[in-house]
Amino acid sequence: MVQLLKAGVLYQSDAPAVWDQILAQQSQIGDYLRVIGLDVVIDRAEGYAYTRQLDADARDDGVSVPRLVTRHRLSFAVSLMLALLRGRLADSDASSSDTRLVLTRDDMVEMMRGFLPKCSNEAQLVDQIDTHIKKLCDLKALRPTRQPGTYEVRRHIKALVDAQALSDFNDLLATYRATLTTTSEDNA
Repeated sequence: MVQLLKAGVLYQSDAPAVWDQILAQQSQIGDYLRVIGLDVVIDRAEGYAYTRQLDADARDDGVSVPRLVTRHRLSFAVSLMLALLRGRLADSDASSSDTRLVLTRDDMVEMMRGFLPKCSNEAQLVDQIDTHIKKLCDLKALRPTRQPGTYEVRRHIKALVDAQALSDFNDLLATYRATLTTTSEDNA
């Protein structure tokens, strides 16, 4: 349980022995964590587990417990990248039998380029995207691979950006992209 709490997201492939213990003791872990206001989420199909804060009304006794799981405010660009990565993961799942999605830094730069305002300094744009990639690595949504400049998209982003949120975000992106196009044409 300590490893689950420390890891944030624990993957079966990263710690198979711990994963087996979590599955074997799932109900005991759930009971214990409920006392301190947490819930354990286990996705056996994808092979990951994490904890999340329970709402006060989800507790049996209705008692409010201080927040133990940190929330992260994400900038628009990081949220955008997260949603785009979730879309790429969905596309990969639909078209490939490979469970891993590995993208290069250049793939992510190209993926983001169409959604960010045009910049006269290409290096500055790439530096901004590198910052977003680092933030997503810190949040464990991306994991650097052994090959420099490549990243694995972690499966738990499906829990962070569900299908409904992805659909809503796609609608918002279409509006945003139309606004960017109109603004660019007006400035030309």
